Amino acid sequence: MAAFKVFLKRLKALKARKFATKAIKNDEETQRIICSGTSHGFHIVDRGDNATGSVLAQRVQIEDTEFWLFGAFDEHMNSGITKYLQTQLFDKNTTEYQIRREAKQVMKKAYLSTRAKIYEEEKAKDIKGSTTALVLNGESLVAASFGGYRAVVCRNGLAAELGRKHQRRQKGRWSITDMLHMKFSSSNKGDKPNKRSRIHITTQKVDQETEFIILASDGVWEVMRNQEAVDLVGHIVDAQKAAECLAEEALNRMSKSTIACIVIRFH
Repeated sequence: MAAFKVFLKRLKALKARKFATKAIKNDEETQRIICSGTSHGFHIVDRGDNATGSVLAQRVQIEDTEFWLFGAFDEHMNSGITKYLQTQLFDKNTTEYQIRREAKQVMKKAYLSTRAKIYEEEKAKDIKGSTTALVLNGESLVAASFGGYRAVVCRNGLAAELGRKHQRRQKGRWSITDMLHMKFSSSNKGDKPNKRSRIHITTQKVDQETEFIILASDGVWEVMRNQEAVDLVGHIVDAQKAAECLAEEALNRMSKSTIACIVIRFH
């Protein structure tokens, strides 16, 4: 009887999906979009408490270039980061050249200003993190991550965390980054900011080896290594189904934190 109740609870949670942007308004648009060689899917597990995060997928066309802004956030980081990026990148009549040139710096300032404001409000202990990716015409990207949230890219079947160095990319082995993040997830409950909570930002080219990117919350990474996540969804061509599979697996592994993820596939 207890097992059946657990099953019903998981089933109900997995049916809840939220989408934190006004740029795309329905499932038909969000699940099957393939523009500039990319498609994406997302999923959030609604636990009915404060452990629910949000995701963002916004498309902007400037001149001949298509920009996609993706993100996964906790409840504290979302509005500050998205508002800053929207204002500085898309609401100031910026040119395609200006965005390409300034995107990394703007992303960094968005995270710094949002984090500083939260610290001023003495809510630092409540921050779980956020991760963002700006994809430029399916050719390059700017990615940022903070806290227990990560952006992981799959190239030729191998996982690599964007913005982090000193990673071992062999399948089936723990990387230094994996161990640091596991430590962060288990020990940073209410602690003051430390080196593991610094903001990581990087720019990457999207080439023929780039298969997909996972943006996910701490609830995914506290129960899964980077390579495990990539292996789990690597064979799933449909990005929406891949995101749902990733979230379901995190739930099955009894993750206690926010479970929110986006999968971005390059075609």
